[in-house]
Amino acid sequence: KESNTFLPKEKPPTPAENSLDDGILLVSPAHPSTHPPPKRKKTTKNMDSFPWEDYQHLPPGPVLFLSKLIDHACDNQILSVCSNWRSHVPFGIADPPNGWLSHKVEEITCFPPHVSYSDYLAEQPDQSASVSTLWNWAFHTDSTSLGTLSNSEAFAVLFLLTFLIRAIKKKFLPIFSAYGRQLGRKAHGPSWEKTNEERIQKFGEYVYRLHFHSMISLYGVWYFWGKEWWDPSKGGTTHLFAGFPYSHQVEPGMAWYYLVQAAYNLDALITIMEISFVFQLRSPIVLPGKESASLKLQSPLSVDWSPTCRGDFQEMFVHHIITNILIIASSYLHFTRIGSMVFLVHDLSDVPIDISKLANFVKWKKTTIVSFITLLITWIVTRLVIFPFYIYRSVLFETHLVLLTKEALAGTGVTVLQYYCYKFIFVVLIGALLVLHVVWFFLLVRILLLLALKGETQDLSEHKNGEKDHLEGMSTPSESNGKKEQ
Repeated sequence: KESNTFLPKEKPPTPAENSLDDGILLVSPAHPSTHPPPKRKKTTKNMDSFPWEDYQHLPPGPVLFLSKLIDHACDNQILSVCSNWRSHVPFGIADPPNGWLSHKVEEITCFPPHVSYSDYLAEQPDQSASVSTLWNWAFHTDSTSLGTLSNSEAFAVLFLLTFLIRAIKKKFLPIFSAYGRQLGRKAHGPSWEKTNEERIQKFGEYVYRLHFHSMISLYGVWYFWGKEWWDPSKGGTTHLFAGFPYSHQVEPGMAWYYLVQAAYNLDALITIMEISFVFQLRSPIVLPGKESASLKLQSPLSVDWSPTCRGDFQEMFVHHIITNILIIASSYLHFTRIGSMVFLVHDLSDVPIDISKLANFVKWKKTTIVSFITLLITWIVTRLVIFPFYIYRSVLFETHLVLLTKEALAGTGVTVLQYYCYKFIFVVLIGALLVLHVVWFFLLVRILLLLALKGETQDLSEHKNGEKDHLEGMSTPSESNGKKEQ
């Protein structure tokens, strides 16, 4: 059993708590009249003695999530005709009380309200809209609407930050690349510059990444230093879920940390699409001629692999997709604490990655070796120790604490259906990140073996001479024939 030192002391049961003994559960069924609550024997009010046996009839989390998605799609004006979709599902799959699709997962309504800018002004009638009040609302007020990406104000700020990041990259990447050109020319002579133009451009990209990861890591260490969910002596990761969501105020520092991270990762997803694919518009009609003997229709958008596609495109693309889904889901469900932990361990290990890539791009062998060893140590500590055994362990074994709050036990907090529905999302997605960490670790080991046995410092995640086969393996023969030689 989990420690309950963080929970309030036992107290006489309230009427709401007494109602638990009458069979009132935390489930929100789709058809209340046909879903009789399961009966159980009276138990003590020990909050750690949660009656899990009463919910063994519930379907797995993925099924509940599927049911939730269908309900969400059907509960709108456009598709309102299918609001009673369960009655049309065959084989009794959606028939109450035990059909797997018969349970309706209600929206979580127990979140504390977030203060919008208009609400902030309404609470202070002596102040009007101004730069000063906007600043105080955005940077000095807890739990504003900027703390969750599910509202228009936060989405607008996210859009502006993404646009700002792309503008900064457009301004500084040429400057950073020019600096890499000077370093390469000084270290290897003018001839090196002529045959390494792509390497020079990537040097500028990794200088930018190094600046971002260094600054966001320093801020993260400073801001989260002493936070109780990072300190095992104060309860550690139990604070990720204990008291959720009532005691989880989103401070301005956390809200902006999340917004900046979300904007950076959104830009990273857009960038990997830009450097990996070539998009071309073409006529949807092919007239008879050399290419076709008859009239044909084709897609108006042509998509081909780009010569600048990364060597680990599949892994990076999956990583960015998972990361952006986790950002949206954790923000929407108010799990910003655990989201911030995932951000920080990735940023800390990204710094030596950027340094080692920069050193390798300009062929500084000694610097590459030192930075690579630092990278391996940091990777193991952050992504193979802290991430699985501190963060992921909490997701697997401590998320049930959201059901042990006084509000949840009284039926006004997170319900069991909501718990099962949303837990599996984080279990699967964070688990997928862990798998990618292991895959990349073996890639790092391969690089280490090349370094130790052959003295080569080849980066297997970037395209260069000898990696054209990887691109050809991702595309059809006809697509590969049209690619530019690396």
